[in-house]
Amino acid sequence: MSRDFLLDPELTPWPQTRVDQYISKGVWGEQTLWQWIAEKLTDYGNQTVLSGVSSCNSGEISLSGLALLKNVHFCAVNLQAKGLSKGDKVIVQMANNNEFVVLLFALLYIGVIPVMALPGHGRTEISAFAELTEAKAWFVNDKATSFDVEKLGVDLQVQLPILQVFVEDVAYTQHINLSELFAPSADHAFIEPATVDCGSIALLLCSGGTTGIPKLIPRTHRDYIYNAQASADAANLNSSDVYLVALPSAHNFPLACPGILGALCAKAHIVMAALGAPDIAFAYIDKYQVTVSALVPSLVNAWLEYAQVAVPPGASLRFLQVGGAKLDERIARRIPKELGCELQQVFGMAEGLLNFTQSQDPQVLKYKTQGRPLSEFDEVKVIDEHGNAVAPGQTGQLLTRGPYTLRGYYRNRAANKAAFTADGFYQTGDLVRQLRTGHLMVVGRIKEVVRRAGEAVAVETLEALLVEHESIQDIAVVGLPCKLLGEKTCAAIVLSKGAPQGIELSEIRQYLTEQGVARHMLPDTMSYVTSIPMTAIGKISRKKLAQEIQTKQS
Repeated sequence: MSRDFLLDPELTPWPQTRVDQYISKGVWGEQTLWQWIAEKLTDYGNQTVLSGVSSCNSGEISLSGLALLKNVHFCAVNLQAKGLSKGDKVIVQMANNNEFVVLLFALLYIGVIPVMALPGHGRTEISAFAELTEAKAWFVNDKATSFDVEKLGVDLQVQLPILQVFVEDVAYTQHINLSELFAPSADHAFIEPATVDCGSIALLLCSGGTTGIPKLIPRTHRDYIYNAQASADAANLNSSDVYLVALPSAHNFPLACPGILGALCAKAHIVMAALGAPDIAFAYIDKYQVTVSALVPSLVNAWLEYAQVAVPPGASLRFLQVGGAKLDERIARRIPKELGCELQQVFGMAEGLLNFTQSQDPQVLKYKTQGRPLSEFDEVKVIDEHGNAVAPGQTGQLLTRGPYTLRGYYRNRAANKAAFTADGFYQTGDLVRQLRTGHLMVVGRIKEVVRRAGEAVAVETLEALLVEHESIQDIAVVGLPCKLLGEKTCAAIVLSKGAPQGIELSEIRQYLTEQGVARHMLPDTMSYVTSIPMTAIGKISRKKLAQEIQTKQS
């Protein structure tokens, strides 16, 4: 296999004029991410900063700022003793627990760059990450994955003899037990934090695409600090807040939007939930008096359904952030009534740009839009297919650049050529409408538009309407190959329990027609499915779904 990607740049820098602007305006500072974290933890002192499950202590424990600093140092010493050093790349694929936080901070302490893999990433993704980064280590929770961790570890070591595999919970004979990293070193040695440039890569996030291998997103120390600080301000976090990490903690949203890092800004209490499922999350909310959390729309639906048959979350919950995919307006309006908290919509991407609704926004904007850009230094354009700016309120592709939006993917020259304009704007692939207020309304994805007979069918528009039909529990619309139309639209339907007789295609088309849907947007066919396949970050896996339907139809 060609390894030409090793010649591609790891980090595409911002133009010097932008660097000077961001520094002079106080957007970017001179601290590394570890220096910034250490300063925050010191401010906590003996105040609790972190609570959650500890795989090393067989139960839930809480740590003060000073105790967490001490644990991070122990881990950093042990990591260095295992041969890891500044500039090395490693893969972190951990569960939501205290050890995730300790390990991440310890890697930053010694200047090692983590690839923030998700529990849902499988053999294909982990293998690709390891090869692309020439990873020196893989830290993994074997209980959070769906593949044979021991076998993959052995296979990877054939390709990368330098790779060490650290497994949480289980001591495999051929790999290292992760718990070894969290024990105090025998000689209580002290090591100085690594000296790194604040403009260099701090960590590598994974892109949230629904097809192919996720691209790696280099986030620098100073851009990610700004990301967390500005997000904490947008969420109005304060020292009395308790932030529940209910999504996979390696995801950008619960990590720094504001997430774990943003909570540090406000001196808030961070609680690591093992899972975001409502029965587990509600128990954490009651136990720790949680005030803030973040969910994807699929989890919001689960919380709302659970709240109807069980006791809703406690009154401590102040507001709920929802992002990762478009939230249907009808669902948005249910949150304050049924969960008893305010909604903050968040539309963003691991590549950078974040948008938030605000508490002072009129209700129509809170429920109908996905917020406005986080920073005054965010540059946003909405363009048509010819590259021309569209009028306010018209649909077009979102382009952006700014102080926390990447200028290029990690070692991926081909993707950079396709994703960035000559003047550095990132072409997000999102179809949006921008209102005169600056708020964005997400319409769909360019790649999630079915090109039917030359017409564009925005599948998310159909999904938002069809999910309200009494016979439909869940829905996804995909494009299937068609000789006559190029692509035809197919509605993949999970029937509700109250619709044992099913639903006819003609009924679906009639229902949508009554909702004012244009004729060319009506589904051409339909297929019953037992569930809608999702990606590791909770988005519909349209490629997999289309393949399943085609296999069934053939």
